[in-house]
Amino acid sequence: MAVERKTFPVYGNCEIAISTEQMKDGRWAVVASVRETTPTAKRNIDLPVPAQRFDSKEAAEEYGLRMAKEWIDENTPKGA
Repeated sequence: MAVERKTFPVYGNCEIAISTEQMKDGRWAVVASVRETTPTAKRNIDLPVPAQRFDSKEAAEEYGLRMAKEWIDENTPKGA
């Protein structure tokens, strides 16, 4: 099993961290975290772990990235 972690450039006022893991059956799982930075604080938000499994690391990564961007769009102030 292989685990890979990546951090993506800032989106809004947040950084996105994605971890992918290849499962025993060869399919991939993904976990996404958002690191929000404000003028006075930083916080890490671990997003819910999706039940979906993916045929490739790239597909898992894309799903996690899309999920994190949607969370940022819905949960952070506009213009931040």
